[in-house]
Amino acid sequence: MGSIFHYTDNIGLLGILSTQSLFATDYRYLNDSTEGAEIRNLILPIFEMETAEITKKLVEENMLNKAFYTDYGARGHKLEAKSMYNAISRAADNISPFFVVSFCRHLENSDHFRNGLLSQWRGYANGGGFAIEFDEDRLDQQKNIEMDQFEYLMTKTDDVLYENYSSLFDGKAYEGVAGGLIYKVFQAQKKDTSSITGKKDVSDIVFDYVKVAPFLKHASFKEEQEYRLVAACNRIGKMIDGKMKPPKEIKFRSRNSLIIPYIELFKTVEELLPIKSIIVGPHPYQEKQAEAVRMALEMKRMDAEVRLSAIPFRQ
Repeated sequence: MGSIFHYTDNIGLLGILSTQSLFATDYRYLNDSTEGAEIRNLILPIFEMETAEITKKLVEENMLNKAFYTDYGARGHKLEAKSMYNAISRAADNISPFFVVSFCRHLENSDHFRNGLLSQWRGYANGGGFAIEFDEDRLDQQKNIEMDQFEYLMTKTDDVLYENYSSLFDGKAYEGVAGGLIYKVFQAQKKDTSSITGKKDVSDIVFDYVKVAPFLKHASFKEEQEYRLVAACNRIGKMIDGKMKPPKEIKFRSRNSLIIPYIELFKTVEELLPIKSIIVGPHPYQEKQAEAVRMALEMKRMDAEVRLSAIPFRQ
């Protein structure tokens, strides 16, 4: 399986060591602009096909005006499918947005394990890059403690899939969802379309969406072999009555003139973060960086190996 490494810069490393916490970022503010696109590509055809079948029957039963096809044609099914997907995505964001901490999985004794990944150093070396190796099992234990302390919709750790999405994505779970959404539209008009649309409770699909969406990525990112810790926390105004655990506080920081929502994970866990080693990335003063990191670990009574990346990348 190998080990998981979190890449960060000077500020990130010092923050992690000083607070003994990890910042999980709202997925909508991650560097990957295509975040969530893969599950969207899987869901839309299901919604489009179901919408086409249902609208045809609604027209035949005179419950939908024939002008739908006159005005939109088959394009209307695509538009409706996109609208339905957006409704599910917004529902998740409005109730329990998910926050992500990213790692790269490097096989033990591999060059990436010893020296880090060049593409990651290119992204972080200007700020003094570091790759922090975590003990995966102990990090999972801390995640469970975190979930016991605060009210989360869910937390999950897993490897990201870049292909063979069917091993995680179950299309059958989304069957009937388009019909359920159409049913609600007509129900607001006091019309019962359940014999055609069914009346599936679409709120159930939000949990499945949040559980799967963060772990599907485009194949072009495969080199990173990403492993993710995902936490979906309930927004304060959307807490369910009767819940006894406190909500996780959503905090905000500024980066590149943008306000970024994030949450601090493990800060209230009594144990130190399970850091096994730290790779010091390419830097004009790499040896000095390493010595400073050793001193910082010493101050926290943390026993972790510090090694230098041998990748000859010049800033």
